[in-house]
Amino acid sequence: MDVYVNSSSMIPIDRYYEYDIYDLVIEAYKNLEGEYDVNDIDLVLVANAYSQRLNNTSLIAPKVVEKIGKPNIPSIKVDNADASGGAALFTAYSMIKSGLANSVLVIGVEKQSDFPSKYLYDVVASNLEDYMYYNGITTHSIAALLMKQYMKKYSVGREYFANWAVKMHKNAVENPFAYLRFTVDLNTVINSQVVSDPIRLFDIGARADGAAILLLSNKKVDTSVKIDKIFSTQAKYDFNPSLPSIRMLKERLGIKVNDKTGIEIHDSYSIMAALMLEELGISESGKSLYNLDNINVNLGGGLKARGYAGGASAIYQVAEAHMQLLGSFKGKKASVEEYFVVSSDDLGIVSYGINLTR
Repeated sequence: MDVYVNSSSMIPIDRYYEYDIYDLVIEAYKNLEGEYDVNDIDLVLVANAYSQRLNNTSLIAPKVVEKIGKPNIPSIKVDNADASGGAALFTAYSMIKSGLANSVLVIGVEKQSDFPSKYLYDVVASNLEDYMYYNGITTHSIAALLMKQYMKKYSVGREYFANWAVKMHKNAVENPFAYLRFTVDLNTVINSQVVSDPIRLFDIGARADGAAILLLSNKKVDTSVKIDKIFSTQAKYDFNPSLPSIRMLKERLGIKVNDKTGIEIHDSYSIMAALMLEELGISESGKSLYNLDNINVNLGGGLKARGYAGGASAIYQVAEAHMQLLGSFKGKKASVEEYFVVSSDDLGIVSYGINLTR
């Protein structure tokens, strides 16, 4: 049984101080585009990572379906940190493939802007191993160590990583859904605030609020994009540096990239972007951030500039891929025939790979 993405929606990622977490979902639901029948929805999955600590709410999935006027549709919250969206899509695909459901609405939502960054990143740091978290280590610290090892191994400087931010901001300028719609130059990136040396402010995906929605179905319609493959892998990063989980995804997905291929990667940090492009076999090791104009990667600006909506990130990635393949995306377009989407956590430990074709 084939599985399709039949409709998609997303709201601009931003700091919505005037909205609560349910308002974000309502806005995204109103904008759902494509062919679908809400009466055919068998299940709603809500991808969310941090609502219990950031929004002081539990049992979020039943509350979400009530807010969108579908209180009797069964619903489940899927939480796998910032990879929650990938986990929700993996679950939805499996439910349809197995015949347990014909149509699944996947909602990704995260409300992160109500607290200072210090508290937000303390929450995010709880994703690390307990001994790290309780000793004050953050994901920024781990990313900084990976970057230092990369710089040493390949003899590259700060300007090498600045290329990623420059490219992502350039892409985001054309994207009406992006959070940071402005260009930056190398000097701005290199001289931005030190967060955890050598990580600078512009090396980090910009966390904010967002909601995106996808309708997956076993029914093919005019707005369908087929999910050819979806896989999940898990392996801890290595300070070589390397990301074994991403390398495993490459092997399972059989990634072969050409000028008709669109790519979405989880660029939580510029070092993660470099490692992912290399582990996926898209770019040569130590040179991936020199050749960004030659590949259709993160055309909407990625987590860096589109914005980092926590557990909703993968839903944004696949929604954009769906629109790109249909030719309806309102930002920077590419003439592509397939998409590879990589959803992960901040450090590439838990990863999901999704191959979509028109």
